[in-house]
Amino acid sequence: MILQKKPSLFKLLEIIIFIMVGILIIVNLLYIKEAYFSKQRMMINVLTIILLVWATAFWLAVIKYSDKK
Repeated sequence: MILQKKPSLFKLLEIIIFIMVGILIIVNLLYIKEAYFSKQRMMINVLTIILLVWATAFWLAVIKYSDKK
């Protein structure tokens, strides 16, 4: 029974992570658009977006290849 519930828990976790990453990217994009423009703030926001995308891709790769035992 516990093994049958695992895929649905992972699916729920995946949805939550995608929503959180999406919200963080949107917040960073809005901050870039609306905030006082400076090179340092722009670089921090762009690097944060890149880090979020990289972390999500890495997490998906780990999930994908961990099922192939």
